[in-house]
Amino acid sequence: MVTGGAGFLGQHIVSLLQTKAPHVREIRVLDLKLYNNFLGHSDRKPISSVIGSVTDLSILAEALKGVDSVYHIAGKISYGTFPDFKGMYNINVEGTANLIKACLLNDVKRFIYCSTVDVVIGYDDIIDGNEANTAPPTEFLFPGYPETKYKAECLVLKANGTPTQNGSLLQTMSLRANVMYGEGDPYYITNGLRNARDSNGTLYQVGNGTALFQPVYVGNTAWAFICADKELTGNSKLGGKFYFIPDDTPQQNTFEFMEPFLEVRGYRLSSIKFPFRLVYIFLLFSELVVKALSPLIKINLPAESYSVKYINMTLTFSSMRARQELGFKPIFSPEEAKQRSLLYYKHMEL
Repeated sequence: MVTGGAGFLGQHIVSLLQTKAPHVREIRVLDLKLYNNFLGHSDRKPISSVIGSVTDLSILAEALKGVDSVYHIAGKISYGTFPDFKGMYNINVEGTANLIKACLLNDVKRFIYCSTVDVVIGYDDIIDGNEANTAPPTEFLFPGYPETKYKAECLVLKANGTPTQNGSLLQTMSLRANVMYGEGDPYYITNGLRNARDSNGTLYQVGNGTALFQPVYVGNTAWAFICADKELTGNSKLGGKFYFIPDDTPQQNTFEFMEPFLEVRGYRLSSIKFPFRLVYIFLLFSELVVKALSPLIKINLPAESYSVKYINMTLTFSSMRARQELGFKPIFSPEEAKQRSLLYYKHMEL
């Protein structure tokens, strides 16, 4: 079962389950919308689509009958000036708790959770962060989303070793995904392209360009879930652990990384790099003003201070433990990932 399997990462997981996972006999997708294979891979194994939410325990209990492994990808991301905190908590935390209950009722063997590197990002740079030296901050950089994802991750890891209804033990694991790019991307590169489109073809650069970012091709993130499932099947000692799973995409400034994807649409980066501190302070002041006015009128700003801060921090992570313990090795090279992505972003509808 792949929750959120009709979405961005979920589709790539389903594709690899179909083509590179001989241990899998049948695939189920649970999502708010009907699964539709937009990647064009061959469906070699039976696949069924269940329309429903992780907030509905009755749907989950029925959908998980006979399931061995759950890849929990479904979640709610809400950014902007006024994020949907309640919605994120209901889906990310309570929905995950429901899914764990349904797994225990149906004797599911393995539960692999899609977390995010955002659960360790505060206001300081992270260089080559790993599972031993990188802990959640006292204050998350982003409001709402990282906190709910971290709470859900804690629920998942705490559930490791819990007896199921028939007395077997549920094994759990969490994979902390980086920001992803590639076919189906609804956020990262796509937002950059839309910003450029809305600014007469120019994406404005903020910062001096020295901050290093670490995006990951979505297909390699998807592959990490299949590696985790296979290893967890034969090694219960891996249960209850979390892993960072970056690939071999070169670490570079986020604007430098976006440049070829802009160019393929006929867009460009601004020749001027606006000072980070000046832009950041202006946005902080603007946020104070619109929040003061929010009882009367809600105004959504075109950019957030924390997003500008994010792209001006160096944030890099190590996949060493995932490679050693899960046998994770990216199956798409940086060049192949780039070419696949260029083709997608060139023709996608903005």
